[in-house]
Amino acid sequence: MCAVPFYRGVPLTLKAQKPKDYSETPHTLGEHLKKRRRELGLLQKEAAVRMGIGTETYANWEKGKTQPVAAQFRPVVEFLGYDPTANSGDPCRTPTS
Repeated sequence: MCAVPFYRGVPLTLKAQKPKDYSETPHTLGEHLKKRRRELGLLQKEAAVRMGIGTETYANWEKGKTQPVAAQFRPVVEFLGYDPTANSGDPCRTPTS
């Protein structure tokens, strides 16, 4: 431990930043969902509620065990803010790039 000069005698503990447990460049629907959920600071249950689906369903999507059917895809796009299937899964890529 070290002391900060303007706070003499007050111990300062430095912690390493935790590595992110999701991909910064998601490729699968599950990776897109997990990245967005973590960015929002939500639990799987909270993300599921926002999307109007069950927690187990959401967990299965995030883990890649199942995929949403067409009728369930609109809440996915609304939650993510983009369509993860457009442009080969890269929301930042334009059709000409």
